[in-house]
Amino acid sequence: MRKLLASPRPRALGLLAVAACVLTACGGGGSEPDAAATTADSAITVTDDLGSVVTLDAPAERIACLTLICVDALKEVGITPVAYREDLALDPRYAGPDAEMRKITGGFGEENVEDIALSEPDLVIGLGGVQDGLRGAVEEVAPMYLVNPATWQDSVEFLRTVGELTARQAEANAAAEAFTAEVEAAAERRSEVTTLSMYGEPGSLGVDSVATPVGSLLAEVSNYPWQAGTDAFATVSVEQIAAVDPDVVFAQAFSSGSDSEPLSDRLASNPLWAGISAAQNDRVVEVDAGVWATGRGTVSLRMVLETVMAELDWN
Repeated sequence: MRKLLASPRPRALGLLAVAACVLTACGGGGSEPDAAATTADSAITVTDDLGSVVTLDAPAERIACLTLICVDALKEVGITPVAYREDLALDPRYAGPDAEMRKITGGFGEENVEDIALSEPDLVIGLGGVQDGLRGAVEEVAPMYLVNPATWQDSVEFLRTVGELTARQAEANAAAEAFTAEVEAAAERRSEVTTLSMYGEPGSLGVDSVATPVGSLLAEVSNYPWQAGTDAFATVSVEQIAAVDPDVVFAQAFSSGSDSEPLSDRLASNPLWAGISAAQNDRVVEVDAGVWATGRGTVSLRMVLETVMAELDWN
């Protein structure tokens, strides 16, 4: 993993200059709090998932989200982002349709930095491995934190970090502990049913391996034999799926335009697909691709867990 260092913010340098002025021009007030010490005490320093050190002069209040896990975590601590990328942020389960947020335009990993700047954030949160190249430009505007969870536990830790960055630690810890307790309770009812979380379209299928938040969560409550290999979001063929023969498949159809045909229907004409246990027993469950594929946070993973446990409770 390459290490990136965040460049110092102009605002931080300005605060240091003010502190120096206070010390030289206003010294002698023995009973007054030291301005430089107060500034230092309010600074927050964390390390993001790519190893970059991110420092804030004060708790973040205005956060621009380039990834839905950011919106997800802010929902848990009671904060609305000032900007968003994925339209799912407008869903009532997240920020909601009436939230006052600026839409960030541009391709995935090529977001419009001007949109980010116009939202006047004091922190920008993006997805590691996708938006890394934006760091230099974004940090002309505000510090950037890149998150890249590989397990559901990583998602919980990110929530705690958001609590630290926003001075909402109590809210973050409460939400983190509540979700962890839900996973532990579900794990006590673990099923030996073999499951699969897959996405895409015929000819371009992928699987949430155990090195993803969704895959690691399914591994807690079911038999989930899908290893990461060289890619956490590994490609998979119908032949490979048939060889494992999962009992339950959670399918995420990636649709464009008016094409909303379920993934299982698109695969129905494939005789290998028709022969797997999940297809034969009508246990291919079409799920919300936005929540399962882009959510990654504890709000989203709770929805995933509820869907999975409702299906496993058949056994």
